[in-house]
Amino acid sequence: MKAKVMVVKAIMKKVKNRVFLLFLLTIFLQIFSSVDVYAYIIEDMEEVPYYQYNYDVYQHEIPSAAGYFPTKAIKGEDIGVGKLKNPTDIFVDSNNQIYIMDSGNKRVIICNKDFSFKKVIDKFLDKNGEIEMTDPDGIFVDKNGQIYICDKGAKVVWIINQDGKVVRTIEKPVSDLKAAKKDFIPFKVVVDNAGIIYVLSLGSYEGAYMFDQNGAFLGFYGSNKVVVTWQLLVDRMWKSILTKEQKSSMVRYLPTECTSIDIGSDGFIYTCSNLTDVSEGELRKLNYLGENIYWYKKIGRTRDFGDIPKYYGKELEDTYFIDINVTDDGFVNALDYERGRVFQYDQNANLLFICGGKGDQIGTFRDPVAVESIGNTLLVLDKLKGCITVFEETKLGSLVHKATILYNEGKYDEARYLWEQVHKMDFNFQLAHVGLGKALLRMDKYQDAMYYFRLANDKEGYSEAKEILRNEFLKRNFGLIVVLLIALIVVIYLLNKKFKRPVTAEDIYTKKISKYKYPLHVMLHPFRGFEELKDERKGSVGIATLIVFLFFITMVINRQYTGFIFNPYRTDKINILSIFSSTVGIFFFWVLANWMVSTLTEGEGKFGEIWIFSAYSLAPYIICTLIAVLLSQFLIAEESMFITFVRLVGTLWLVICIFNAIKSVHQFSGGKTVGTIILSILGVGIILFIIVLMLTLFGQLIDFIANIYSEILLRL
Repeated sequence: MKAKVMVVKAIMKKVKNRVFLLFLLTIFLQIFSSVDVYAYIIEDMEEVPYYQYNYDVYQHEIPSAAGYFPTKAIKGEDIGVGKLKNPTDIFVDSNNQIYIMDSGNKRVIICNKDFSFKKVIDKFLDKNGEIEMTDPDGIFVDKNGQIYICDKGAKVVWIINQDGKVVRTIEKPVSDLKAAKKDFIPFKVVVDNAGIIYVLSLGSYEGAYMFDQNGAFLGFYGSNKVVVTWQLLVDRMWKSILTKEQKSSMVRYLPTECTSIDIGSDGFIYTCSNLTDVSEGELRKLNYLGENIYWYKKIGRTRDFGDIPKYYGKELEDTYFIDINVTDDGFVNALDYERGRVFQYDQNANLLFICGGKGDQIGTFRDPVAVESIGNTLLVLDKLKGCITVFEETKLGSLVHKATILYNEGKYDEARYLWEQVHKMDFNFQLAHVGLGKALLRMDKYQDAMYYFRLANDKEGYSEAKEILRNEFLKRNFGLIVVLLIALIVVIYLLNKKFKRPVTAEDIYTKKISKYKYPLHVMLHPFRGFEELKDERKGSVGIATLIVFLFFITMVINRQYTGFIFNPYRTDKINILSIFSSTVGIFFFWVLANWMVSTLTEGEGKFGEIWIFSAYSLAPYIICTLIAVLLSQFLIAEESMFITFVRLVGTLWLVICIFNAIKSVHQFSGGKTVGTIILSILGVGIILFIIVLMLTLFGQLIDFIANIYSEILLRL
């Protein structure tokens, strides 16, 4: 016995040793199998002193690798001009000379690319002698080196040369236009390649003032449009019936004014605004007509620039853009004053990077007022700190910029290698997925292209790859598919002929229908089928409950297995309770509401009958939904009308069945049936409102009890 015990212990010891060795080997393989992946990432990642994030394909905030990192903060003392006092603007000319508008000291500081001092202009010279600036704000330098300075205090735009001599001035225009009679308080100015001067004035919602090279007023350019909202439509309706005095007391809807303006190397004017009602289209690229052409994914569609609006308590916090800059490569940088962040976009309005934040560390700001660029290096001016923060590209940022330029030029193959490196460094970078998908599509690797398009949530690219893959499959297997279809039809015909029961004279006379076939019968014959169901009383609560359960399962299938191209939901996240509530729960409330309404309107239907008749009405909707899900696996975006048609047929069929079901179960007339259905829908709304109210009150009661309990514990 002891010998057996010793043998067992020896065996157990060997097993433990082997398990331990296997565990060590697993850890060893795990570490060294991941070295190649993470060594590259760790080597090239830069740590930043603020929360680094981006948005995924579903517009959810996620941590991300940094595209920029702050290298230094330049103060006036570093340049050699003393402390900066309330600087308001910064500009970099074509020679990479940096111009700083030191408004508090009423001077312009000019320095080289490396911030070495060059000169200071604090006074202007004209034929009448020296002139001092009153309240300078924006600054711009044209291709000829002439300096344009917006002076809000003097209400003039000074145009001077590099020596500080006044060339000419831009003042309030003399015009018959009503908008031109407003106070002229310039704060931003740019000049295009043709010498046309664009000036933004405080309180002007008509757009930028336009002047020619000689200062002659040409009109207004690029005003924002009034955003159409429900409140605006309601107010317009009221204005059509109110008196003139009443109209004058109502709110006026005016376009929002631009907060900044810039011109790109492509010659287009770029502006930023802050739209209060609809958080979309804050950044614009204007053509020669002043129309926005800065579209996202397709012509005519804009996007929500900056952070996704969030509610903190009852207050909605959104991005407040204060300045805009366009790099030489066409990347658009927009400065958010609210959170001190710079958002960078490409020419297709794709978000590339977010950097900065509010704080006192390098790379964060207290009062950011302007953003500029030298190449792809960013310069951000902080008014309160009196310094310029320099952001340099990380390796990831450099790769993304190079790949994006190639991608926007249609050079997908050349950009592929760069996108692969970006994908390794930041798996969630959406544009890398699209770029890889485009490259693989050109290489005829359609299955791989679909994988990356799906990661990027790019339904158009996915549809394009799927169409080619489907067509190739049909070309290779068309004969086999035809043979299989013919064989399937023959098998169905033979099975039907073999197992079909002959119709007897009794069946024809009595028209007997099994209770199991009644759901199909009332679906195919809704007008007389429900009347027959009422008369013969062959409805089954069990079958009805099964149909309701199938309705719930169908909605789950619809949400999870509708083809990617046509599915608006995230299949990796599902709330079964929510789907159950919106199907079985709403169905129960419908039956309950209809039963209560019919009780008051002298309907004949009992609760069980209403449950059965309503459940049988769901059959066509369930079948059409499943057909639509099946079709979505094979169809592409251009064929969406077939799926829409099937779903529409299912919905209309459901409405017809519900109408006849309620009409038959209660023995109502047509008009009374319509009224009952409307009241039942209102009843469902009332029931839901009561439930939400009760849950809210219950939650407040729980909070009250918890607070009392906490207070008692503190006093003990």
